[in-house]
Amino acid sequence: MKPVVKWTVILRKTSTLWWSFAMAIFIFINMIFYPSFKNDAAEFQKSFENLPDAALQFLGGSADFFSPVGFMNSQVYFIMLPMILGILAISLGSGLLAREEQEKTIEGLLARPISRSRLLSAKAIAGSAILTSVALIGLLTILATSWAVDLEISSTSLVQATFVCLLMAVTFGAIAFALSATGKAKGASIGVATFVALGGYIIGSLAGTISWLLWPSKLFPFYYYQSETLLRGTYNWNNIWYFITILLLCAVVSWLSFRRRDLL
Repeated sequence: MKPVVKWTVILRKTSTLWWSFAMAIFIFINMIFYPSFKNDAAEFQKSFENLPDAALQFLGGSADFFSPVGFMNSQVYFIMLPMILGILAISLGSGLLAREEQEKTIEGLLARPISRSRLLSAKAIAGSAILTSVALIGLLTILATSWAVDLEISSTSLVQATFVCLLMAVTFGAIAFALSATGKAKGASIGVATFVALGGYIIGSLAGTISWLLWPSKLFPFYYYQSETLLRGTYNWNNIWYFITILLLCAVVSWLSFRRRDLL
């Protein structure tokens, strides 16, 4: 199983480096101007106070944009970090198996002394390792830039927020991976996983102003992410069980589907 994990990671080495580079650049650009906003926070805050409630929800749900937590939430953790990790996770989840099948290399893998279950596990581990490495680069950039611009947020809160964001992204990837394991079109796995990710963001944001959307929003991973409470240190860690449950369900679906398929 280790050779398959290693080979999968090596094949995606270049793309992983580019994703890491893009992650670091985006975070740096979004955070480096914090001192300028901080100096004129009162004036900027007056402008944002006139925004409609719906617009505020799509930007993080808080009108306090220029406090350390408000700035970090709106600029990094509410949209940008979930978006980058989510896109990468869905791309990996939908392509780890589909690529092998499209290039007709999966027969060679299965000809080795490795079971389908172990092959499936190896692909999942490789994808998770790639996603985690990119998230780690993002976290290191956040910590370094926060120190450079004197953005006063606990390092523990930043680590925890990045961890839960990563866990949410892994959930998106797991959904795409499970659908890919059934043998359905790669496009279908991307479409469904994207709907879960983007739909959760839209419905969850609107639920702040449209009360009847609150219950449907609880069906999506984004509801259990709650980036602002993570940054403030008031997150309800029982929410983690939602992600664990979805990951376990996806693992079962992947295993049952892949072991029964005729791949040859």
